[in-house]
Amino acid sequence: MTTPLQRLGGPERVRDGATWLLAFIGAFATVAGLAGRLDTIARGNLLPIGAIALVVLVVTVGLTVQREFGLVADEGGRPATADSLLLYQAEGCPHCAKVRRFCTRNGISYTCHNPRTEGTMFTGGTVTNRDRHAELEGYGQDQIPLLVDTERGESLYESNDIVEYLDEHYC
Repeated sequence: MTTPLQRLGGPERVRDGATWLLAFIGAFATVAGLAGRLDTIARGNLLPIGAIALVVLVVTVGLTVQREFGLVADEGGRPATADSLLLYQAEGCPHCAKVRRFCTRNGISYTCHNPRTEGTMFTGGTVTNRDRHAELEGYGQDQIPLLVDTERGESLYESNDIVEYLDEHYC
């Protein structure tokens, strides 16, 4: 047995019909108000209805455009790049901050690891996570930032090189 909504052509067709109806009502009421029909404005009969219809139209069209162009946020979870990009970094390091800012500005997701503190010119910093620090050293150096792209099999150390690489492959 078909529902009334199915007999009308489904929710999309009903929504499209309602959008056209609202557009017509809004346009008619606005034109009537703007065409110098002072009696219509004075009585307040059509203009408020037209204004409400236009607001509903704008919201309906906006939501339709948002859905059609994929501008709706996903249901959650981790973006696809989060599993393939690993950033070994320290919070106080200005070079790591440069990479994080670039990723934030460009919507690039990554998994962040903090194996040690930033350190100084003479010391390597204090190890805060031995397992992650061992992974960091396993890539060849005890240097941060380190970006590992597991999908492409690449690893880069210098912040300028990392930003350039991300710009080329993920922007």
